[in-house]
Amino acid sequence: MRRTLAFLLVLLALSTGELCSQAPTHVLVPKGHVSVLFNPSFDSWNSRFGKRIEGGILVEEKEPLGLDLTDQAGTSLFPAIGKLEEQIRALTGDPSYSGVLGAADGLVVHDVTRIDMGAHVGVLDWLTLGVVAPLVKNRTVFEMSFRPDSLGSDLGLNPRISNGTEVTGFLDALESAYNSVRAHADALCSNSSGSAACSHAESLAGRLQSFRGATEEAYSSSGFFPMQGSAVAASLSSALAALDYEMVSIGLNSIGSSLVFATDWLTEAALFALPTTNGIGIEGFPLQDIDGIWELGDIEVSALMRLLDGGGPSSGEASPFVRYGLMGSLLVRLGTGTVDAHDIFLDLPTGDGQTDIEVGVSGFLGIGSRIGVRSSARYGLQMPTTLMRRVAPPEIVMPLASTLREVRWSPASYMRLEIEPSWNFSPQLYGFGTYHFYSKAMDSYELTGNQDRNSTAQVTPVFVEDLKDESSRTFHQLGLGLRYSTLNALGAASEQRPAEVHGRVIYTLAGSGGHTPITTRVEFGIRLFQRFWGGVN
Repeated sequence: MRRTLAFLLVLLALSTGELCSQAPTHVLVPKGHVSVLFNPSFDSWNSRFGKRIEGGILVEEKEPLGLDLTDQAGTSLFPAIGKLEEQIRALTGDPSYSGVLGAADGLVVHDVTRIDMGAHVGVLDWLTLGVVAPLVKNRTVFEMSFRPDSLGSDLGLNPRISNGTEVTGFLDALESAYNSVRAHADALCSNSSGSAACSHAESLAGRLQSFRGATEEAYSSSGFFPMQGSAVAASLSSALAALDYEMVSIGLNSIGSSLVFATDWLTEAALFALPTTNGIGIEGFPLQDIDGIWELGDIEVSALMRLLDGGGPSSGEASPFVRYGLMGSLLVRLGTGTVDAHDIFLDLPTGDGQTDIEVGVSGFLGIGSRIGVRSSARYGLQMPTTLMRRVAPPEIVMPLASTLREVRWSPASYMRLEIEPSWNFSPQLYGFGTYHFYSKAMDSYELTGNQDRNSTAQVTPVFVEDLKDESSRTFHQLGLGLRYSTLNALGAASEQRPAEVHGRVIYTLAGSGGHTPITTRVEFGIRLFQRFWGGVN
């Protein structure tokens, strides 16, 4: 009886793990028995415990996943527009210029369906070995509205995409104009150095060179450019006309070409297709729903050892009022899952693709015939691995392909704490609660120096610290569950084939880190036990 009650208390444990955890491994199976588990679970979330800088102040609060795709001007979705704005400010002399694409409003929902399947063997009375293999199916629901405003928006698709020849012709005309002014200035200054005409020609050559350089940078900095007919287009044209007028006034030919402006608005359909649009530089799959296929996650191999079993009755005596036990565990999580793809935006991983080693200790306390409490503490070391990543801030959903780098990823170690009180309604049916705490420090990344051989350009400077940002994770979860078990005589000789069924709902109540999901999990599980040796058949 003592062993049976202790065993039931241990069964209260259902290892929650991080958001993509595996099935329970902290269950001591009696010697000679094999347990087979089948545990489906469903996780869903559309928000996170985020953090961001607003007005120089760090803001940490719950925020929707779609926040990274929401902006009234639309420009924060594409950080390269910042370079375009810098060049336009230099060309127009307007230090306050800020571009507008259109109002963007995004909605993102992730869900993960997984089926944990495994077996555990009671090798000795105090030792259980097991393996659990998960099948994982990820899904991302993506919705977004984008509304360009013909009155307020002033940026459209870069004319280099649809009219590259004309843009090249204009830049060549600017280069020819500069060469003409440069030659004129050299001729004047060689004969009358220091004269007003020489100074004016030198000044014009310098300003024309700066205008040409800033214009070329503006065309190449992003996939966008001022729209034809917009106020900023008029300002740019005026700046060019002023230079042209000065050239003519000193007897030189006119530039003979005009700025080429955008003629196509960024529409909602065009926005979704931007990753596949030539000339934009994103080079990925279009923004859309992602309905993944069933894939293998990270396989776990575990060992569980009884360290202490106390409070048991002597032969022929009734079960004591207080029972307790202590166990140690060792788990190796293999990197059999796949990480998220760098060119499928809003993709989810099925695993980390690297090996974890986890050690833990768990204990239980039984009081009377109704009350039980289990607690556990686990510490995990995560081994480094090498992978391809677009090195960009975490809030950028569609980084440029030129940011793709091979990096050495060293995930931080983590700690888990769990407390699970239970109440027995009957010898077979009991309810239990769950409190789960998880904490992981910031990961480490290093550039290996190896570039993507398939990429045509690796010129964008990157800061590997962007990958470290918001990689830490802390959360608190609460849950309620119900379990029905017929394991009353599992620890002794029996003709029975015991089984158990459980269900639980668990919610992420609090957390931090920047990208820590606020998940709701619904899970169901069944375990079947069969004796293969030992005892009485």
